[in-house]
Amino acid sequence: MANHLNWKIVDETAAELGVSEAARLKWRQAGRGVPAEWQIKIVDVLRSRDLVVAFADFDALPANPGRIAA
Repeated sequence: MANHLNWKIVDETAAELGVSEAARLKWRQAGRGVPAEWQIKIVDVLRSRDLVVAFADFDALPANPGRIAA
């Protein structure tokens, strides 16, 4: 199955989990990415919604600094 994980899904789910906007913006910067602790929490939520997500999908997210839910 294709990777359907994108920043919009990550951002919305992380916001539901209480991650600040500033932290979510940092995740989008080149060389940063979503911390492992938050990847686990996000994957748990998405899988509970029957979405197929792998931890490797986070590595495929492009750097996209300064944008939320895009």
